[in-house]
Amino acid sequence: MHEGRSGCNDFSIGIELEGTDDQPYMDEQYDGLEKVIKAIFKEYGSLAVRGHSDISPGRKTDPGLCFDWSRISSAMRE
Repeated sequence: MHEGRSGCNDFSIGIELEGTDDQPYMDEQYDGLEKVIKAIFKEYGSLAVRGHSDISPGRKTDPGLCFDWSRISSAMRE
């Protein structure tokens, strides 16, 4: 459940990044993710961007503590 809503997979767009919870992601991954977010926002408007760990705490841990949310924050504002 997230923000009072259950069944998040019914209304979510999943973006998978290859990695682990304890190793930093590569610059290329952040660049690609930013492009994907911008394309999704262009098509659907601004949406909430959350990690698996936000949607399923205790069950999912990705993207992990090494994920730098600030690297994609500009894409989420556009």
